[in-house]
Order: sequence, then structure tokens, then C-alpha cells
Amino acid sequence: MNGDHEFLYLFPSSIRRGESGELALAWPEGRGPFGQRGALALNPALTSIQWRPDVLSSEECARVVALGEHLPHAEGGVEQGNRAYRVSHIAWIEPAPDTHWLFHKLAVLFAEINAHYGFELTGFVDALQYTVYGAGQHFDWHLDVGADSTSARKLSMTLQLSGPEEYGGGALEFLNAGIGDQVRQRGSATLFPSYLGHRVSPVQSGVRRSLVAWAYGPAFR
Repeated sequence: MNGDHEFLYLFPSSIRRGESGELALAWPEGRGPFGQRGALALNPALTSIQWRPDVLSSEECARVVALGEHLPHAEGGVEQGNRAYRVSHIAWIEPAPDTHWLFHKLAVLFAEINAHYGFELTGFVDALQYTVYGAGQHFDWHLDVGADSTSARKLSMTLQLSGPEEYGGGALEFLNAGIGDQVRQRGSATLFPSYLGHRVSPVQSGVRRSLVAWAYGPAFR
């Protein structure tokens, strides 16, 4: 989506500093800093959240849960901050003959959803995260992008493996964006730009199980 805009100030195409420290600014021929118009690519989807039902069937959800439960579990952590910030248990589902189907299915999902965002996506860097929240466990407000390799995360996904009747609380919530209770449907997936602030509120009862994945691509520019 493109739009014609009048720029209050057009940045120079060349910035040089002389030996005595004076600045020399230059603009393309026929252009200047003020009173210029030009095309500006717009993307209203950048802060939107996408939801898809029935990404996995009940049988496929049970299959993923069985995979996750048989893997070594560890405490969920964060790059920085104390442990109380995130309290959960996670396991990592790696590519293997019995998981290739899952990676293929999620790749198709990310491609379909990305038609809405128009990001440059390359693939998965992290294994798929099987996440379990019990009573009192949560993940406070955070972003999925961070330092080092996580700065290349573009799209995040949370896929519900538990049914809404299996737990209370544990809501997936976003800063300045509302989503409905449909995101709790088993087998449904919620996808969003990785830079959006979100959290999982404390689980009040039962167990919430989900599958989390991040699509990586070239740095935003």
C-alpha cells in the first residue's frame, strides 16, 4: 500500500563534514529539504494480530502434547530479569522424522499469514517450543525480539494445545490490542509481529499447553 505524502523535511542523501568540522548537506538533483512530495509505502498491518482456527486437529494436538511430554523439560527463562518474571516449563521439539509434518504445516501457516504483513521471512532458527503453564504460572509483559539472534525474529505464533475447559486464567494478552476468547480454542493459532508487547496472565486452575514458534528473516530496515 502506497501513499503520496508531503514531507515536512526531506533527509539529505549525503552528509559530509569538512576538516574544520563544517557540515555539507546535499540532496538529489531537483530536490531540497523542504516542500517535497513523494511516495511512501504504508503497512497498516504492522500492529495487527491474526488468528486462525483449526490449524491442528484434536488428534494432531494430542500428538504434539505426547511429543512434548516425552522430551526433557526445563524452566522457562528470559534473556534478562529474575525468574519470577516467567514461570513455566518448556521443552524443545526439534526436526526429526516424526516431527517433519509439524514443521511443514507451520511453514504453510506462516506463509499464508505473512501475506497480510509482507515481511521477508527465511525460516525457523529455534526449535518449536512446547510450553506448559500450571496453576500460578505466567509470563509477564515482554517482546519476542531481543539481543543477538532474536533481533531477527519477525513473526511469532502461539498455538493452543489445551482446550478452553482445561484451564482458567492464562490469557494471552497484548498491549493496546484486544483479542477475543476464540484464541483459547484448541488447535487454533494466534500470529503477530514479534515486536508487539504481550503476556500470558497467571493460570488460576488446570494446565495450559501451547506450541510457540518464531519466523526469522533479514533485519527490519
